[in-house]
Amino acid sequence: MDLDVGKAVVDFGGGAMSPPIDWNMQVGDTTIWLAPTVGQQVSVVSPEGDDERAYIDASFPSSQFAPLFLGAAVAIRFKDGALIKYDPESQTLDFALPGSAVITAAAGVTLAADVAVQGDLTCTGTIKADIDVVGAGKSLKGHKHTQVQSGSAVSGPPQ
Repeated sequence: MDLDVGKAVVDFGGGAMSPPIDWNMQVGDTTIWLAPTVGQQVSVVSPEGDDERAYIDASFPSSQFAPLFLGAAVAIRFKDGALIKYDPESQTLDFALPGSAVITAAAGVTLAADVAVQGDLTCTGTIKADIDVVGAGKSLKGHKHTQVQSGSAVSGPPQ
């Protein structure tokens, strides 16, 4: 397989091998690159028997590469077990990653939803809030301090 030029050789068995041929890619305004895997069962289309125009058209389930059975969901499973899945019935997008995720967006990221964070949250920039920040039940904007004195005295803890 030559990943630099998008070509693979197909072993038809009995010593018959294809020349390096393209695999079917979705190309256009959006291009999907999905290289075949060595050992994967595929079908080859050879228009009018011309090996020069042949290409790998599709792959088939096998015991070596088990299919996903997810009902109406659409998913991509990767070699390391990572799974990206969208289920239109539950309207849930799920990323199950064995490693980490990075989102790079030069113009920023907007989340228009309630967000629940499980685990630690580290921020290397400024946290801004237009309304209020509440920590351990204490409002940053609306809390009151006890034992307030004028001058340089320190007030008591917030209520």
